[in-house]
Parts: sequence; C-alpha cells; structure tokens
Amino acid sequence: MLNLDDERDKLIKKLSEQYSQNIINITEYERILEYINKIETQKEIIIIGKIIQENMVEEQELSNTKINEIIIPKINERHLSMFSWRTSNVKSINGSIGNFISLFGANKIILDSLPKGKTILNVSSIFGLTEIIILNNVKIINKIAPIFSGIYIPNIINEKNEEIPELYIVGKVVFGNITVKTIDELKKEKDFEEKLIQKTIDKI
Repeated sequence: MLNLDDERDKLIKKLSEQYSQNIINITEYERILEYINKIETQKEIIIIGKIIQENMVEEQELSNTKINEIIIPKINERHLSMFSWRTSNVKSINGSIGNFISLFGANKIILDSLPKGKTILNVSSIFGLTEIIILNNVKIINKIAPIFSGIYIPNIINEKNEEIPELYIVGKVVFGNITVKTIDELKKEKDFEEKLIQKTIDKI
C-alpha cells in the first residue's frame, strides 16, 4: 500500500534540491510545497511529481541551448543565499542583472559597470540582508515597498540624464534590509576603519 507521508517526503526533497540549485524561485517553491502538503491520493502524487520533473527538463534545455556555439545566458538567473553570505560581481545582460534572494542570509551584489539606459535588478530579502555596490554616476529608481524592513538608497543623481545608467531595483523585502552604497562610500568606510585601527595601535 502506498505510504503518502513517504511520497510527500520524497517530493519535498526533490523540490528543496531544485530550490537550492536556483532552478525555481521562492514563490514557486512555496506554491508547490503547499500542493504537496495537501496531497491525499496517488493521482495527485503523480501530477506533482511530473511538475517537479518538468522543472528539471526545462533547466536542462536552457543549459543546452546554443546559438553559434555560444551558450545563451539566463537573463533571470537566480542567486540564492540561505543561512549564508554570498558575494556576486555581476553585469547587465539585455537590461537585466538577475534575481537575488536572501532568505535568512545575505547577498552582496557588486555592479562595477552598468550600460547606459535602464537596467533591472530583482531582489528579495526575507529575514535577510542585501547590499548593492554601485558606481557614483548611477540613477537609482526604487520600486520596492518594505514590510517591517529598512531600505537605504543614497540620493546620488536627481536630474534626468539619458547619458547615465538607470538602475531599477524591484522585488520585495520582508523583515529584512536592503542597502545601496557607492564605491566611494566604501572607500571612505575603509579609510575610516584603517585610521581607527591605527589610532588604537598607537595607543597600545
């Protein structure tokens, strides 16, 4: 006789592996997990199993797709940080940087070059921290509404200028934090820390 609890556990394990490998995002993970927890028949197990398997097939097809022997970059590539700290130095591809998820973790995103025009960065901080490092000549458009959270975005450029990059930050932050810093700010912080350390050493 089919043991539903065992079958649910197998499906949850496969689903968790896909989530940890950035094959599916947190929204899709939670949606399918809800279906798994409601399974009551063998037919439902087969259906959910096929959905999970299709995720793997789609991911494999994306990885194997080539044009002129060049692998197509995944514009909406997901970067997950769960119970860990992750640093990513990324670039814009076709106006998108990717999807960064901080779930009880931290993502440090370094954008040391951006093209002119609009670039979209999708971030989700759920009980997590996201730090975005950018150049000084970037216009930032904040499209995130925080929920019990904090967002720090420096007011670098106000005037409309088509010659500078525009970074649109979209996504969600729940019980988390999103901070944007310029490279100059980081240098000032580093200089201050070095002076503080030197001052402490001198007193010893």
